[in-house]
Amino acid sequence: MAVRELMQKRAELLEEARGLYDAAEAEDRAMSGEEEERFAECMAEADGLQARIERGQALEQQAQVQVARAPEVLRIGLGDSEERAFAHWIKTGDDGGIRELRASNDTTLNITTDADGGYAVPTGHYNGIVARRDESMLSRVLGVRPIPGKGTTVNIPVDAEDDGEFVTTGESSAYDRDAPAIGQVQSTLVKYTKKVDLTVELLEDEDSRLMEFLNDFIGRGMAKTHNSLLLTEVGTNGTSLKTFASGTEIAVDELEPIVYAEGLENYLDDGGSVGWVMRRSVHGEIILLDDASTRRYANNQMGDERRPDLLGFPVYYSAKSGATALSAKSVYFGNWNYVGYREAPGVTVIRDPYTRGGYGEVLLYYMFRCDYSVLQAEAIGYGEHPAA
Repeated sequence: MAVRELMQKRAELLEEARGLYDAAEAEDRAMSGEEEERFAECMAEADGLQARIERGQALEQQAQVQVARAPEVLRIGLGDSEERAFAHWIKTGDDGGIRELRASNDTTLNITTDADGGYAVPTGHYNGIVARRDESMLSRVLGVRPIPGKGTTVNIPVDAEDDGEFVTTGESSAYDRDAPAIGQVQSTLVKYTKKVDLTVELLEDEDSRLMEFLNDFIGRGMAKTHNSLLLTEVGTNGTSLKTFASGTEIAVDELEPIVYAEGLENYLDDGGSVGWVMRRSVHGEIILLDDASTRRYANNQMGDERRPDLLGFPVYYSAKSGATALSAKSVYFGNWNYVGYREAPGVTVIRDPYTRGGYGEVLLYYMFRCDYSVLQAEAIGYGEHPAA
């Protein structure tokens, strides 16, 4: 008997039982023995039908799931690794293999509700992206200070005291009273996104090459974004340590005033976080500068860690730094530990097979949030060229 027929029969039995009960209540009497016996029979039979209905509904629901799936011969195996399972989800939309593989510290960048269809990147893919990012991310090697805190915006306390020295105090005299001045720097996470368009041809490539492509493309894109944000923040809220005489070049004797800038001396004792950032081509121009037929800045080009050295401090390269051009900031210098950065705990990816489905493409949307803030302006700065 079909589930619908069982439900109809059960409803009739319950209606009959209700009629027996209501009739007795209307006459303000107890049900007769015959009525009691029939009432019990209706309820028992209705309970039996309910169990049959539930089993039938479960079977119908399972049958609907099976129909919704493609035939087994058309489905790609989930594979035996996390990366293959994630690649399988990208290709087919079947999330069975990654439901339990999401990185535990990842979260969507939507701060209200989870994005429909969004998945925090599984651990393997997440780690692959981070590895590619860290290879060329300046904040990791420069010692930029990570800032903890929950929420979109946090207020970072900073030291706003100018001096803080002790004072001479005579015997039996009152101690000098002093207290640190505390300021605040506000850091607000900003969302950054990237859309990746994958063609059917690429999706049909083998899994490991697909994941290698995504890890590299997304990770290096994140690193470039971080580097741009870092240098933009220092260029905006750091200190102008030197304005070069020329709009298109750096001259001999113009780098020393940056290293020996007034106020910077208090921040150069942290060797792990002090250094230069510039383009490789700008460093090349500096090395070639002649001073009385002597290339002053060509000495000590490789330190113990094979890091280029300039005036006793390491040089780090970034294409996000300016060239030797009008109004450009071509060199950055200082203690990078006095720049803070915040980062949301993960990356989110959303798979969209519909928007470009008619073109044989699947769209992947990647999102992350971060922010950079100069914590002490006098600790970090730049050399810039005039506008004319």
